[in-house]
Amino acid sequence: MKAIISAACAAVFLLSGCVNNSAVLTTDKHGKVSQIILKKSTGSVASDENLKRVVVASFYARISNPTPNRTYVQPMVLIEHPTVESYLREDKRTRD
Repeated sequence: MKAIISAACAAVFLLSGCVNNSAVLTTDKHGKVSQIILKKSTGSVASDENLKRVVVASFYARISNPTPNRTYVQPMVLIEHPTVESYLREDKRTRD
């Protein structure tokens, strides 16, 4: 029942346009997350890896017993904070 409610909530968020990003999580034959694909990158490899860790932790908090060999879509709203890479890109723009 929780999975149906979660899927319905995810569909409402996706259709309402409030979500700027989502993660696609795929489970293996044991029900463990085997692959995470972010629909939109943050622009930083370190931030993407940190975001993937947070997505996995919140996934298991929401779905305690995932179905094996299944794909889940988890919507999320990103708040973009400045990264070291963005400062470096900004410095290169001002020097030119």
